[in-house]
Amino acid sequence: MTAAVTAGRGLADDVRVDGRENGGRRPDPEVEPKARRRSFTAAYKLRILTEYEAATSPGAKGAILRRENLYSAHIVEWRKAREAGALSGLSKPKGRPPVDERDRELEKLRAEKDRLEKE
Repeated sequence: MTAAVTAGRGLADDVRVDGRENGGRRPDPEVEPKARRRSFTAAYKLRILTEYEAATSPGAKGAILRRENLYSAHIVEWRKAREAGALSGLSKPKGRPPVDERDRELEKLRAEKDRLEKE
């Protein structure tokens, strides 16, 4: 079933009413299905901070921000993080540290001891 809906000022919009999600239309390929927050690596932040602080000519700092699609708030937060020493810690790999071989062997021996005591 198709219905013409007037969307103000005489514009017509062909809206499908068939019970399907999005009216059976294909999603727009230009729009991501779910918005994601941008994330920047520590190396990138340090590189941009160095370049930004080295810029001396009028308008150079703004040009860097426009080129990288950043805001001055990014620079402020990254400076604070750098001064607090947080950017150096960001380069470490994420996740748990690998288990020490001695700890693994100790856990194995404890489990074997418990099993033998139960017997």
